[in-house]
Amino acid sequence: MRVKTWAGFRSVLCPIDFSEDSRLALRYAAAVAARGNAVLTVAYVNDPLLIAAAAAALHDRHLAKRSGQELQEFIETTLSASARKPLRLKSHVSIGNPADEITETGARSRADLIVLGTHGVTGADRLLVGSTTLSVLQQSTVPVLAVPRAGEHLVTGPSPSWPGERIVAALELDGNAGKDADVAAHIAEWFGSSLLLVHVVGEIAAPAWLNADLSAHDRIRVARAQQQLDGLAVRTQTHVATDARVVCGGIADEIAAVAATERTGLLITTLRDRRGWFGARRGSISYHVLSHAVTPVLAFPPQWRPR
Repeated sequence: MRVKTWAGFRSVLCPIDFSEDSRLALRYAAAVAARGNAVLTVAYVNDPLLIAAAAAALHDRHLAKRSGQELQEFIETTLSASARKPLRLKSHVSIGNPADEITETGARSRADLIVLGTHGVTGADRLLVGSTTLSVLQQSTVPVLAVPRAGEHLVTGPSPSWPGERIVAALELDGNAGKDADVAAHIAEWFGSSLLLVHVVGEIAAPAWLNADLSAHDRIRVARAQQQLDGLAVRTQTHVATDARVVCGGIADEIAAVAATERTGLLITTLRDRRGWFGARRGSISYHVLSHAVTPVLAFPPQWRPR
């Protein structure tokens, strides 16, 4: 018996900061909302210190309200009239800590998806994940669509066919792999895409005299992982056409290569290591996918399930 199809995302929250990166994120949020006839709430969080300083300097106690007008103008210049027409748009302005306000606004609006850019502090540790994005990922109880900056290739928004014919889901092969694959299958089905399950078997650094033995060992590891992933693919065929692929190498590089080869517009991963992003769990697939991605990533908390 075929399992009932998931109804999809019904309430989308898109926090913006008036940057070009958040303009791009808003266009992706609009695409998701339009697909599911969802409510789209666009939010901006004022920094309380900046508001107080500006008010003291300009003798204007209504600066926070001005942000609401600027937010509306940002929406109108980002989304064309034809793009706004089918949307159920709302806007919200608040004052406080951005991550906390985003989480609270999401709870009040009953958002089941948060869409935001990944821009922010860069460097060897944080890479492309900004501090606010990181905090939201750690706090969120609903999926987060993280949209990376355009980079060298000018990207103004999702194509009409986004996310494309196939969505890639990067999986850890642990005790939760079956549930994670099921979630990815529901999401792919809702988007009308097929699904490619991917697992990366990391290479082991060793002296040259051990390379031959390790090569054989790696082949065994890949074969075992492929067998497990094939089993998950059979399981998710109930929802959507699914293939499985195991690759060996660096997690970030291999996932990026698969995404490029498949020309996918969306990667899916699980927020398995929510409390250890830059600690002991930095080697996890979710960390590498989110911090190195050049393709939008839909990351869902381990406790979240489509309803």
